[in-house]
This record gives sequence, structure tokens and C-alpha cells, in this order.
Amino acid sequence: MFYKLKPYTSDKTFAISYKEPLKVPVRINVSKDTIYMTVHVEFDPFFLEPIDRTDSKDALLKSKPEGYSLADAFVEGIRNQWAKTYVFEGSSKPVVVKMNIIRKDDKDAEYDSAQRFFKVRHTNMSSTSFVTSPVWRMGWGFLITGCPEAAMINWSLKNPGTINMNSYSRISVFQSVSAHEFGHVLGIGDAYGAHYRCFFEAPGTEDYMMNSNRCVNPRELEMVLRAHETGRMQYFPYRVSIPRFFKNVFGSVNKE
Repeated sequence: MFYKLKPYTSDKTFAISYKEPLKVPVRINVSKDTIYMTVHVEFDPFFLEPIDRTDSKDALLKSKPEGYSLADAFVEGIRNQWAKTYVFEGSSKPVVVKMNIIRKDDKDAEYDSAQRFFKVRHTNMSSTSFVTSPVWRMGWGFLITGCPEAAMINWSLKNPGTINMNSYSRISVFQSVSAHEFGHVLGIGDAYGAHYRCFFEAPGTEDYMMNSNRCVNPRELEMVLRAHETGRMQYFPYRVSIPRFFKNVFGSVNKE
């Protein structure tokens, strides 16, 4: 839980290491006042095609160069939101996150042939985007952790999940959602009142990336570091309330 995190004080606070680094799609290295993220990502061919901007009224999209794709937008989204300067609670010293994003579709990218990538694929299954583990990992994560979120995202360093992204009508929305879903791949859960959280919103997280897609909070980065240190996904606190659950479920049904 995020409220149990140790304060970030030095590169020795989070002892992050990987026994089989080539099997880990996203690796983190902590060095004094800098945190390096090496991200290996593979995109669905749908995301590699240039975005059709013929009838678009999206000013941000129109400012992008010809050939700009949703894969480009995804990379920009996660870099803009996660690769920045943070000041952790209890410390006045800023910490900088730098990100090296290696795309499998980049012909000039250099990586070992045995390197594992996480995938971003297109989905029309719902109006939202989400992260799923492979079918063979689904379900039993809940039995191990006791957390409902782990049933669908049975996270591990080697199997951080697949991001299923909708295209959305505006690039800014696509990018903010990309940054949120990337948070799951990094190893942290949701903070908003989702049904699998029994509709409980983690207190004080209104502006967090994992709640409202707004901005990555230093505590969220701390949770990521702890996930990579322990090899276990970090969850925001939630409370089970049967009355609240039924109120939200049956309340929404009655409105339809």
C-alpha cells in the first residue's frame, strides 16, 4: 500500500535488480538523483499507421508532423507524464526520471534478440482501455494476493501485462490514458472507485495519474520503485462495503 512506503533518501533505499533482465520488458535503474527507465514496447500494426487527420478538429494532432501515428502519441504520452522531475515526501532534493523507449518496430533500435517486450494493441471491446495478463495468468493472481484487481492483471516483472488501447477522438485524451495504463505495466493498481475496488476511491488521490489520468504523483513513482524492488504489484488501499457495492451496481441499473 502506498501509505506504507519507506521515504526515498538515496539510491540504496530501493534495491532494484533483475535476475534475468532480458525477460523484463521495463527495467529501472536508480542512481543517486536520477531514475532511469528502459522501456521495451511492441505495437499492434494498427498503431503504426499514420493517423487520418482529414476531418479532424484536433489542434494538437494538426500540430504533429505528417506520418504521426498512435504509436508516436503513446510514446509521447508516457514520456511527458512519467519522465520528469519529482520531489518525494520528506525530501527537498529533486529526483529526475529519464526514459529510454525502445520500439520493436524501430529498424534502428538496438536490443538483444532475447529481449522481451510488452505489447500495446488496439481494442474495440469497450469504450475504455485496460491492461490484461495472458489468459494462463488470469484468476490465480487473486488467490495469491487477495486483491480483486489481480484477477485480471496478475502482474510480475517478466509479465507486466498487455495494454489494450482504444484510439479515442482526441490525441490529448489518448496520451493521458496511455500514461495511466502504462502505470499498470510499471506495477501499480488503480486508485479510482472501480467496481473491482468495490467502488472505493483511495483518499487523497483525486489528482493522481491512477485515479483521474491527470498527473503522476511522487507517491505513485515510489509505488513503482517498490514494485520493482519486491517483484509485487502495489495497490492503493480499498475497503469492502457490501451496501456501497450494491448501491452502485443497482443504482446504475435503475438509471438505464
